[in-house]
Amino acid sequence: MNTQAMNHDPHSPVFIRGKASPDKQQKGQVSPSRFVDWRRIIELALLLTLVVAAVYLISRVVTPQVVTIVGVIAGFLLLRFVVRTILQVTFTILGFLFWLAIFMAILICIL
Repeated sequence: MNTQAMNHDPHSPVFIRGKASPDKQQKGQVSPSRFVDWRRIIELALLLTLVVAAVYLISRVVTPQVVTIVGVIAGFLLLRFVVRTILQVTFTILGFLFWLAIFMAILICIL
């Protein structure tokens, strides 16, 4: 059974004309595991460049004390995000271990 042909819309012009079969369409595609989205990487690099340039220009305009204060506040916000994420992951794992320990205790009591 050809499941690829079944997944296509039979009313689409490509299916009606029969010019492009699903086998021909699959050969041209690159597997997702080996595909690198260069456009996304370039966008991220440009965004990082803009952020660095903005910080550089702001540091030239304001005094060093303001830059230090903004850096400390940004550091605390980043640290808060990292600690919060680590704690969420830790408590999720501990929750699974807690229920696993209860399940094992019940199995030990039954057996």
